[in-house]
Amino acid sequence: MKYSIITASYNSEKYIERLLVSLLGQSYPDFEWLVQDGGSSDHTVGILKKYADPRILLQSELDQGIYDAWNKAVARCTGDWAIFLGADDMFVDKHALAKCHRHLKRMDESIKFAYAAMVRGKELEIKEVNNHSLFEVYHRFSNRLGPPMPSLFTRTSLLKQTPEPFDYKRYRISADFDFVARNYTEDNIARIPVMAVYMELGGTSTDSGNWCIVVEESCRILKERILPKSKEMMMACINHYFERDVTLEE
Repeated sequence: MKYSIITASYNSEKYIERLLVSLLGQSYPDFEWLVQDGGSSDHTVGILKKYADPRILLQSELDQGIYDAWNKAVARCTGDWAIFLGADDMFVDKHALAKCHRHLKRMDESIKFAYAAMVRGKELEIKEVNNHSLFEVYHRFSNRLGPPMPSLFTRTSLLKQTPEPFDYKRYRISADFDFVARNYTEDNIARIPVMAVYMELGGTSTDSGNWCIVVEESCRILKERILPKSKEMMMACINHYFERDVTLEE
């Protein structure tokens, strides 16, 4: 089973090598890293070109933001599952992908999304842990939240159903949430009991100057995507009410 790790980058020289080392150190080898660079003017591209690993698939060209970059990367990915890591994110240890793989390889084809746990921090100092039960994940949709994208594995077959899975023309900050909200059902999400990803705090969605945009976009998604599925979401919460286990593998 092959994994497509997708990263949109732009002037990411501060962190990109940290992510690169994290990926190349993984004990599970069958993955590709699709870096969709937006035409960086710093040393991002030069850093990536130093590493002659065929799994690094770099493309640098102008784009219309992170979601346009993700769409471009999805179009050229060849894995069975995709995961979207920011240039400042990384796997927590060298066995993270292997531990996730043990669960993903056994999942029924009906499962389209599978999420692992992750930690969030600043300059590698951990500030919070995201480890949600299935009940919590389904419940979060009603609060304008979905599974955290950096720890969410998505079937590439689902991503490739449309030429542009992420609607960057309508959503500047929330196109990832829109995609998941559009495609989730009461029984196509699974939990991976693994702490897999470190996410660096910060970025566009957490910028206080963008808060009004985040609220407006997420409320629109709630109205257009989630409320029409309210019965499905309620059934999912009921079905998973007693599945609140958040135990993680060692």
